[in-house]
Amino acid sequence: MSQTKQERKKALVLEAFDTLFNKRDYVAAERYWSPTYIQHSAHIGPGREGLFNLIKSMPPPLKIRARGDRD
Repeated sequence: MSQTKQERKKALVLEAFDTLFNKRDYVAAERYWSPTYIQHSAHIGPGREGLFNLIKSMPPPLKIRARGDRD
């Protein structure tokens, strides 16, 4: 059975978040966050590098899970 467009988008977002937040694979995460990414939070540095640097500064383990996931 084929996935719906919404299911594919959700899977892509979950893969991106897992790559950055859980695996902390910054090289792979560059595939998901554009070099021209605009960071709108005043508490996070500008662009993709600001987001990546925030994650780098956080102590492990930082785990992001999809809503409904269980330990």
